[in-house]
Amino acid sequence: MNRFDASVLGGEIADDLPSGQHDAKGFDGTTFDQLGTSSNDDSSKWVSVPQSQTFFVPLHYEANYQYPLIVWLHSDGFNENQVCHVMPHISTRNYLATGIRAPRAADASGHRFAWGHSDAVIDQVRHGVIAAVTEAKNKYNVHPGRIVVAGYREGGTMAVQMALSYPSLFAAAVSVGGDFELPKCTKSELQLLKRQRVAMLWQHSIERSGYCHEAMAKQIGNAAAIDAQLEVRQYVSDDEMNTAVLSDLDRWLMDHVVCSTPIGKMTDWDTSPVSFSDN
Repeated sequence: MNRFDASVLGGEIADDLPSGQHDAKGFDGTTFDQLGTSSNDDSSKWVSVPQSQTFFVPLHYEANYQYPLIVWLHSDGFNENQVCHVMPHISTRNYLATGIRAPRAADASGHRFAWGHSDAVIDQVRHGVIAAVTEAKNKYNVHPGRIVVAGYREGGTMAVQMALSYPSLFAAAVSVGGDFELPKCTKSELQLLKRQRVAMLWQHSIERSGYCHEAMAKQIGNAAAIDAQLEVRQYVSDDEMNTAVLSDLDRWLMDHVVCSTPIGKMTDWDTSPVSFSDN
């Protein structure tokens, strides 16, 4: 095992957001083009620039190739530059990635941020994620059908929230040590989630403080309620932030997002703990 500290690193900050095309739909079926051109005074929030955004560009970037895009949501206490430390341990060549900053300051110096759980925060994050994807599409060659939202701990929890809020926008969601919370939605929106069947990967270290088998079983049951394409991988470790877990994440994305291999029916083996030598 090679564990590392996902510390805050420097990176490129997004410029003003140019106008762009949006190809996904929200719960109500409204396209992001319509959101950007709506006469509603609040519509500008949907295409506003995130407070801060960092890009990770793959080694030997090829402008004529459509890359999968990973939208990375950092853990509480860090910032958008965490993506620059995490991505080299996932892959230096396979993906474009962008990190966005959580909306709540967690220290007086303005270097650390947290996500929060209120409806207002979740709504703000939705706007930021959509704007981040739009900015990435304007700057780089992004495959529209291979956009993944992922995150670590609290960022992983938020990543799943974002994917379930906009199931047409994301090919998959990855939660590295995060929790699963169903979004507040109507019966018709719940049926939409069941039809979309968002592909999800949950990665958990079973020896970390706060891990609870009973809570995990309940969360899996909640995911089953929306017929999610879910794969749960558990590791004998006290922290998910290590190279073995991130390498595993890369293989899962290549299999199920890039190569479009269906996620098989879950068996007891899918959720049984494995040692790092078995990965």
